[in-house]
Amino acid sequence: MNKVSVCISILLVSGLCLAYAGQGKIPKVSERVLKMRVETDALGKKFADAVMARALKTGSFDNSNMGSYAKELGGAIPVNPCTGTMTGYTMTVSKDKKSASVAASKGLNCGVWTPKVYTLKLPAKKH
Repeated sequence: MNKVSVCISILLVSGLCLAYAGQGKIPKVSERVLKMRVETDALGKKFADAVMARALKTGSFDNSNMGSYAKELGGAIPVNPCTGTMTGYTMTVSKDKKSASVAASKGLNCGVWTPKVYTLKLPAKKH
């Protein structure tokens, strides 16, 4: 097969896919899933805010006991709708414990997507 034949084949397949999608045959992400993704990102932000609040008090980030952030979150870790669990959050802390990244986990309930990652950093100490 030469390059022209390959290009024509790709265009034909692309055209068929577009025609098929135009008939509504390719499923779109449901409104329910989109709402769960938005809620999951909002909960990730809420979790990041709680992590930052504690780090400002203690002077460092700590991911050794993620469940301990329940206090800062009003008494309970919120259920991540994309994972269906209260453990549906991740935090990576730098070696010096002065910065961290926090996100809600993507889970299986929300399809293929990437949750927002919140990058946190403690302010430099004033001398």
